[in-house]
Amino acid sequence: MTIDKLLSHVDKLPKIPKVVQELMDLVNSDGSDMNQISTKIAMDQVISARVLRLSNSSHFGRGRTVASVDDAVIRLGLGPIRTLVTASALMSTFPKIEGLDLNAFWGTTFEVATFCKAIAKELKSDQNEAFTAGMLHNIGDLLIYTVYPDQAQKVELHMEMGKTKPEAQQIVLSTDGAELGGMLAKNWKFADTLIDAISHQYSAVQGDEFSQLAAIINLSRKIDCNWEGLADREAQQTWLNHQLEYSMLGLNEDFIELVENTRGVGRELASSLA
Repeated sequence: MTIDKLLSHVDKLPKIPKVVQELMDLVNSDGSDMNQISTKIAMDQVISARVLRLSNSSHFGRGRTVASVDDAVIRLGLGPIRTLVTASALMSTFPKIEGLDLNAFWGTTFEVATFCKAIAKELKSDQNEAFTAGMLHNIGDLLIYTVYPDQAQKVELHMEMGKTKPEAQQIVLSTDGAELGGMLAKNWKFADTLIDAISHQYSAVQGDEFSQLAAIINLSRKIDCNWEGLADREAQQTWLNHQLEYSMLGLNEDFIELVENTRGVGRELASSLA
């Protein structure tokens, strides 16, 4: 199966609603006006409800209950609002996919995105861009499950037999979720840096070029997959030392504390927004 054949079915995918796309553009632009953001959020019932729910959660709730979008936006601040809008846009675009446990999918997605944001902060890079990249890193899988559910099941069978997800996807589809995700991100008119990072998340070095964002995605993804099986700090450090991205990003032994403090935050956020 060719990539072109897969992508020929992109029109079957749900579109990001115009108001949500405009809101994403607004919150990610320099000099965003909080009043404009509040007004635009109020135009989408789902995002409005999630903004209010998050602002009154134990993480942000302080004192009185917030009942208006304006007050919620002020309480949360621009950073969390950016995170919430990006997440809600994707969750609302794919409310249900046959054969895919979306609760588990979004839990993993948010967890990887949260690790991406934490690593970017450590590196003094753009945290919002890193979070968005993490949220988008596996959208290629959504394309596969939506357009070719039977092929998605074959991919799962190969994974059960010990293949990694990219290997299984290559066997069945002659491409993988990273490449398809990059194409989908391009179709949705995301920034070139995000498209490149998603496409090359399994290989951050392309010729003489190194994508820091791609390396952040891949390290975050590996941590989510493997960290729980590492028995102690020595095992954790040994494992990190064997990850190419860990060295290329210039992270040090203090990174273990960052991982420990970040674990579970993304899945908790996904659960609160479901």
